[in-house]
Amino acid sequence: MSDFLEYSFRIIGPKPETIAMSRLAAYMTELAKLIGASEQVHFKEVRDKSVSIVALADEELVAFISPRIREAALNDNDTDAAAPWRKLNEYLAEDGWTAEMPLPKGGELISFPGVSKASKPIRIVNQHTSVQGRLIRIEGAGDKIKVGLEIDGDLNARISIDSVHAISLARLFHQYVRVSGDGKWRRDTSGKWFLDNLAATSFDALDDEPLVDTLEKLREILPDEGGENLIKALNELRRA
Repeated sequence: MSDFLEYSFRIIGPKPETIAMSRLAAYMTELAKLIGASEQVHFKEVRDKSVSIVALADEELVAFISPRIREAALNDNDTDAAAPWRKLNEYLAEDGWTAEMPLPKGGELISFPGVSKASKPIRIVNQHTSVQGRLIRIEGAGDKIKVGLEIDGDLNARISIDSVHAISLARLFHQYVRVSGDGKWRRDTSGKWFLDNLAATSFDALDDEPLVDTLEKLREILPDEGGENLIKALNELRRA
């Protein structure tokens, strides 16, 4: 059975005994939309000393929820999470408050600036892009299908592919794949680049063969002395 992890939205300014219940309910409504997976995330409590709205999420959902919140905060664009992100900041601006939310598993702190606007992208670049990861989501109808890859423990859901290719791609569900196509990258005011979306036009299945087996194949292909030196170096890197 999976563990549950907390998402605590801490509003800096009011206290539980000073915030109106109707206003608290408005914040909770938009927070639920921001987190997503509404049927699987549950309210836990409102903590004392500050108004911290605490939600519990299954540990398996963290790979979906945390990137969703992070991307809304960094890009503030037209994703499903962007609208509640903006609404929460509008509420905070109206009330003269700010908020913060530490993400589980890593301690990254997401700030809700309220009066200030979230970082806006200052540059957009379109270029051919390839990303790879484990295929964990494929959904939608029509000509364009949404694709979700698990990359380094996070879900990247800013990928789409045409329905014809999606039929073949679906056969690789929960396998490692590389998708390639036209990518749009954004750079925010801090200088960080983020993949805004990727319109994939092709994909490849990746071989998840164990490293030991791959090294043995290299040993067979390379000359004796050169192969041994390369394998020794790779083994040393593996142990580092």
